[in-house]
Amino acid sequence: MNSLPALDSASFDAHLPFAVEPLPDGQCPSRLERQTRLALQVMAAPTETPEDANPLLQRLEAKIDLALEMALLGQHPERPPLTHCRLGLNAIAWQSPEPYPVGSCVQVSLCPNPDSALLLYLAARIQSCKQNGAGGYQLSASLDGSLDDATHRLWERWVFRRHRRAINGY
Repeated sequence: MNSLPALDSASFDAHLPFAVEPLPDGQCPSRLERQTRLALQVMAAPTETPEDANPLLQRLEAKIDLALEMALLGQHPERPPLTHCRLGLNAIAWQSPEPYPVGSCVQVSLCPNPDSALLLYLAARIQSCKQNGAGGYQLSASLDGSLDDATHRLWERWVFRRHRRAINGY
């Protein structure tokens, strides 16, 4: 497998549903920004379950998760293809069959879990685009300035959590 461009912050590698499309005005629609912010609030919330957790509450949470996933599947019946990517605090990198011009704005759509229909939408600016030996491209893009401060803190919390899990081998 080809390596991805290094990022200058904490990051993690994954195979996630991931798609990129041009974003001429450089900003995701407000509806998608709001959806991403709400999703990140859930994803960045504490995940530790106390040993004495009430089984009924755990069942209720599982039912709510299932209902949300079913609703999301109705809203997004098709998911982007699994793509090798690296997600960092301020940048992302991925492999693509097509190039994007350096400096262009793109909208990245990604599912933070391969089994979930939950989609995040991020505006990004292409930093590098290099052809790899397999006929595809290795790209990196900056997220700087694309998320408001509160949403960026949630993104950082989630990336740090996944970064620690990757280090610990989970």
